[in-house]
Amino acid sequence: MPRHNVTCIKPSDPPFIRAMKERVGYTEGPTVNTKREKLAHDFAEDREDREDEKPVVVVTKAGDLTAEEADSILRKQDDTATDGKIVYKKPTKRKEEDEQGITATSAKKRKEKDMVNRKKVASVKDSRLLSFGDDEEDST
Repeated sequence: MPRHNVTCIKPSDPPFIRAMKERVGYTEGPTVNTKREKLAHDFAEDREDREDEKPVVVVTKAGDLTAEEADSILRKQDDTATDGKIVYKKPTKRKEEDEQGITATSAKKRKEKDMVNRKKVASVKDSRLLSFGDDEEDST
């Protein structure tokens, strides 16, 4: 039995329930048909920030960014966004002195050093570490 074009018909409410809903001010919740409606495209990310929501520029030191410099940077960003072209620039290579984080090579070197240290520790034998039968021999 194919079930194509299956529909559901919701019966109307009885008059006494309708009267109670009107007195209370009940409004219908979302239905299956309301999910297909287009929403108004008014998202908070798309709107311009209000004046009181914008970040405040505080200058504490002589080299800090001033309000005028921040505005000029924002204008430059807006200008590049309106061009429509996306320009990628080649990243600059970091010097070894600047790298302070863990990299794959430094992690590998660290593992190699750990293995060498473990081998050294394993090669050194202490005769008193595991002395199960020595107690009996010492007491006699």
